[in-house]
Amino acid sequence: MTASAFPLARYFRRFTSRIKRRWQALSAGVAVAYVFVLIMPELVEHGQVIANSARGTFFKAEKQIYLWALAGFVFFAGMSRLQIRTGEPDHADLVFCGEVAGYASYTLLIGYLLTHREDTTILSLALFVFAMLLHLFLVDTELAEKFQRRYEVWGRILLASGLFVGWVLGTFDAFPNSLTSRMFAFVVGGVVITAAHEEWPAEESNRFWWFAAGATSYAALLMLI
Repeated sequence: MTASAFPLARYFRRFTSRIKRRWQALSAGVAVAYVFVLIMPELVEHGQVIANSARGTFFKAEKQIYLWALAGFVFFAGMSRLQIRTGEPDHADLVFCGEVAGYASYTLLIGYLLTHREDTTILSLALFVFAMLLHLFLVDTELAEKFQRRYEVWGRILLASGLFVGWVLGTFDAFPNSLTSRMFAFVVGGVVITAAHEEWPAEESNRFWWFAAGATSYAALLMLI
């Protein structure tokens, strides 16, 4: 179901283009609210899993979970700033391949974590799917705007395929718990930076209220559940 974010993003682009920046900011706010209210508390439990498997390492074991979240934050901050130089098709193709590969790996992690949530209730699944659907909507929109024809069809298929492959791997418990916890933290960092990136351009500060509305309303809903 989460993979439907990609075809839906393309299908509804005519509508969302009218309120594109506000819609993106609203979606970013929902994703950030989900991370800070429901996901951040789970970092503590995942941190213990990593600590138990990381005895004797250089870094303090109990802090390694946050290093993985930071790694995800920094990695996708760098990804979002890859630039296509006009007049250099080889460089543009390299940037496209690198960014799509990075985000396909990212969607694979999300697909895997879909089957490895701490709370396995239907409500938890619905909240996860809704937040990730809006989050991947942002990713799809950004890539479509940046790469245009390069991304249409094949780029979108690769990202959706990453979700499916991750889900299949998750159903078979392909990765050990310690790696799953690291993946979890990495995705947290990725969600935060991808959502926050929607608010960085200062020249469009009027979008802040849409971002705040999405974050506030979804956080309120999560706190009531």
